[in-house]
Amino acid sequence: MGIDEYSPTEVLQDEKFISMVIWNCLKNNEPEGVIEAIQAHLEAVNKVQLAKDAQISRSTLYNSLRGKNPTIKTLAKLIHSSRFC
Repeated sequence: MGIDEYSPTEVLQDEKFISMVIWNCLKNNEPEGVIEAIQAHLEAVNKVQLAKDAQISRSTLYNSLRGKNPTIKTLAKLIHSSRFC
């Protein structure tokens, strides 16, 4: 019996996985889950580079990650830019 290697960071960077989680949260009317999934994904990428790529301030990024209820525009910028990190 062997031990499988598992990397939560890799799973959280997997766009298909995060997309499936977000879709399921939306289907189940769980908006908090959508934010949590996006936040978990963004935590797994380089945040300084992400803020630069998204052309938003680091404080906006960190406030978004701390549950300050980010706008759809901010989330869209972050998600778009995280693809290139």
